[in-house]
Amino acid sequence: MPFPTLLTVVSLSLLAAVIVMHLFKGKNEPQERLFILSALVLAGTQITLLLMFLAHDPQAVLTQFRLLVALLVFFPALAAPFFAAFVRREDRKLFSGPLRGIVALAVVFAVAMLVIPARLVVGKIHFYGTGSLWGMEFSVLGHVAAAYFLLVNVLFLYLFENTYRAATVAGKVTLKYPFLGILVASAINFTVMSRLLAISVLDRNFLLAQPCAIIVLCASFLYASIRYPLFDVRVYIRPRQSPSIVAIVVAGLYLLSLGLITLIARLLGFPYERFAAMVIGIFAVFLLSAVLISGKAKKRLRTFLSENFYLAQYNYRKEWRRYAEIMTSGATVDEFLSNVISSLCDTMLVRHGAIWTDIGPGKAGYFGFDEEKLDAELIRDIQKLTAREPVVVFKKPLVVLAREDGKWICAIARISQGEENRGFILLGEKDLGRAYTEEDEDFLATIAFQAKLALDNFLMEERIIEARQMDSFNRFASFVIHDLKNTVGMLSLVAENARDNIGNADFQKDAIETIRRSVEKMQSLIRSLNVHKTPTSLAKTDVDISGLVERATEGLKQVAANGGVALEFTGGVRTRSRVDAAAINRIIENLVLNAVEAAGPGGTVRVYVETIDDQWAKITVKDSGPGFDPDYLEDHLFHPFYSTKKNGLGVGLVMCKYLIEAHGGRISIARARGQGAAVSVTLPAAPPARSE
Repeated sequence: MPFPTLLTVVSLSLLAAVIVMHLFKGKNEPQERLFILSALVLAGTQITLLLMFLAHDPQAVLTQFRLLVALLVFFPALAAPFFAAFVRREDRKLFSGPLRGIVALAVVFAVAMLVIPARLVVGKIHFYGTGSLWGMEFSVLGHVAAAYFLLVNVLFLYLFENTYRAATVAGKVTLKYPFLGILVASAINFTVMSRLLAISVLDRNFLLAQPCAIIVLCASFLYASIRYPLFDVRVYIRPRQSPSIVAIVVAGLYLLSLGLITLIARLLGFPYERFAAMVIGIFAVFLLSAVLISGKAKKRLRTFLSENFYLAQYNYRKEWRRYAEIMTSGATVDEFLSNVISSLCDTMLVRHGAIWTDIGPGKAGYFGFDEEKLDAELIRDIQKLTAREPVVVFKKPLVVLAREDGKWICAIARISQGEENRGFILLGEKDLGRAYTEEDEDFLATIAFQAKLALDNFLMEERIIEARQMDSFNRFASFVIHDLKNTVGMLSLVAENARDNIGNADFQKDAIETIRRSVEKMQSLIRSLNVHKTPTSLAKTDVDISGLVERATEGLKQVAANGGVALEFTGGVRTRSRVDAAAINRIIENLVLNAVEAAGPGGTVRVYVETIDDQWAKITVKDSGPGFDPDYLEDHLFHPFYSTKKNGLGVGLVMCKYLIEAHGGRISIARARGQGAAVSVTLPAAPPARSE
């Protein structure tokens, strides 16, 4: 079989393998369907190319070539949405925005290539003396098609570059082989199209570059699909994340250099290939000289060769910084575990692995297979195996019942520090039949130790969040209890006095009124629990402040009298203000009840309202009690959960301050001790009504 035919058959076979694998093992997702359709289009190009190599008639070659170009022109209609699908949150948006225009353009160009005569694209066709195809010369439309393929290739590189750049560590591990395959295939495509643009001729060897690119592309995607869940990767690009344009810049520089090489070759009368080879050779010599002279460049070259070609001598020191980033990259424990195990398996060339922790149900990460179930019996066996050593390596895979073949664990690392154990890292066989080295064991032990510290940080953050949530709940509950305490206090006084005064008509009237007001307060409290009221949601109305305070005080006189306290109200000038009447009533009730309790039996409480400069309404509650402690006023005033009362919650004044400030007012307290306490509330007065 001739070499061109063999190479084309190989590429076609790899495409068939990719299609069959994803048809029977795929999840039938939109992105995977696009991938299969794209592979089918490429398979069509390989069939037409094969027929071109087998043809001996120029007209047959033209017919097959026209179909080949039409398929290649149509290819972006499926490939562009496939590349963009990695960064789409919803599959139904795959054909939205600029992609819709790209798809439409590709379809129009494909139809045009099928309609226009092939002779407008290909000027001449050359054959060997044996009758087989040698090459083709292209016209202006051929140059346009070549430019189109270059632009499409740059678009693919741009999309995939930004996908890879924004991916998580696990996503980069999964996408790196397809990315390398696309880069190599793009380099081949650029070389072929550049020659077409420069000298308008493609011979048999350059036509064979297309199946070579397909072979590289298929091999990279096959390997990635077998080893990783390729189509589970979803990259979320943040709105403010600027896209990278490295692919566009490199492509632009390449095309600029191509134009310069072509121009200089024509001016000097050199053949294009000879001059291009000379330029590339000079550049290679310059690069080699720079490497030999620069110690830093030589060091980088040695590191590259050691890491990529001498795996047994692999130096893990390069990985420390990357793993430090991995340890802080996960937003959740599950994401952290997934990043660690996938990156660890990729670094150590391990086929599959698992990381299990005992910090909570379901906290485990898996790599290379679908959620391996580690049962309690297996965990106990692993604990026994790692009881003495933090890392245990087996010469042969450990026989377990967790997999169908019964074998896969070759190395175990305990995620621990001292006696405290957080879990285990389980690794399977290494690629290429390699054995675990002492360097592997040291690296695994270090990663396990770092993972333990990172897990401790996660747990600490979760506990801090839980503590904050509990603290917020306790504070909220204290406000509720405070309101209930005042209401229950009034009801308990009614209940105690009912034994002796139940037959008294005045008492019955006061008792009914107290019960009614208590029920209203509790209903109001229930409503506030259902809908949290913010300062901006206060139901403000135009209210007579003096009348509002007088009514609130009258309602508390019986409570004060039951405690042996005289409650007096003195009204001032009628002042109106835009306030939430229920909130102000709540404030007055809290201040008066506090004052009654502070005054004690035989004491007095005075409530009065005055106007300041016709702009403020000032409400003062003054009692004859011992007054506030200066230390309390200095250090704990308006701090929740600090109270001078034996059973106080320390939230009453805090609640009053919150509601007063929500009205644009302020609260102040007299600092005298032994002369009673005076609490003043100042609220903005409503502007006077205009007289007509």
